Amino acid sequence: DDRTVNLRVGVREMYQLELFSTCPDVDWATGIAIQARGGSWICSGMDAVVIAPGPFGPQRCLVRSVRKLTAAEVKAMSEKDKP
Repeated sequence: DDRTVNLRVGVREMYQLELFSTCPDVDWATGIAIQARGGSWICSGMDAVVIAPGPFGPQRCLVRSVRKLTAAEVKAMSEKDKP
């Protein structure tokens, strides 16, 4: 949705980013960027910004939290929600 981003990292790991507020168009974007804030590592939500295309140029959306999804959570996801 416009407040949640699911990411595949490598072949087997999936993470879910919760955004601080809605990020219009992120739910249908075919490509986004994740930018680290203040360093090269993303360990918590405050360390990242999602950059998504928008009608007037790139949108920068602050991340509230980052969590690794369990194998059971990934299996329970619908195919449309999997990256």
